[in-house]
Amino acid sequence: MRFSKNVSTYLDNLFRDEDLIISNRQVIADYLKSQNIPVFDKIIEFQTNFSGLQLTITNKPNSTFKAILFYKEDIKQDTPIDTIKLDGQLYFYCGDHSTAQFCFVIDENGQIGTYDVYDETVNIISSSFDKFIETYAFEDFLRQNNKYELPYFYNLIDNRNFELVTQDFIRHEFASDNYHKWLSNDHLFIHQGTWYDKPSYFIHVYGDDRKQCETFIQHLKDKLIIS
Repeated sequence: MRFSKNVSTYLDNLFRDEDLIISNRQVIADYLKSQNIPVFDKIIEFQTNFSGLQLTITNKPNSTFKAILFYKEDIKQDTPIDTIKLDGQLYFYCGDHSTAQFCFVIDENGQIGTYDVYDETVNIISSSFDKFIETYAFEDFLRQNNKYELPYFYNLIDNRNFELVTQDFIRHEFASDNYHKWLSNDHLFIHQGTWYDKPSYFIHVYGDDRKQCETFIQHLKDKLIIS
């Protein structure tokens, strides 16, 4: 794991459920083998490093996410592992969100996604759980530093022009991947993220005050960059 300094501090203050902590990699590997499931390194890493963590954002309890893979009791009783196989890819259920009505899954390569039980489709929302945590830590950092959060999310409909408008912004690489991008200047923080229910981007903004956020958003609307 290679985290930003911000995440290292963030993780120190998180609760982790002891019933989900299994540090012995071989025990996890044997559990997978017992059910004829390949021993995926990314699944073992998730279990040893993250399972049981409760991700939170300061003063925002509705955004809590609990990472859940295998309980100690699962392994002790050799409980059948519930997996999803789609288009040759294997997915494991990996956690619960306090309010989002989605099933969260991790694939054999460590990507995090949401699973639509009705359409039987997976929408990838993060390239890894490391990046997933970075986003939580970034939001928590902004809340702790009293940044104003505009309580709306907007569809990004013109990514090319959005990149032109934000070309002078700082890109925070540690929290960015193909599914999320964090940008900032002296007054604004911009989160370009992937919607939980569809493979397209949203824009969410934070700033020193409401007026700054609304002015920037109106600028994007005027240029038909968001809707």
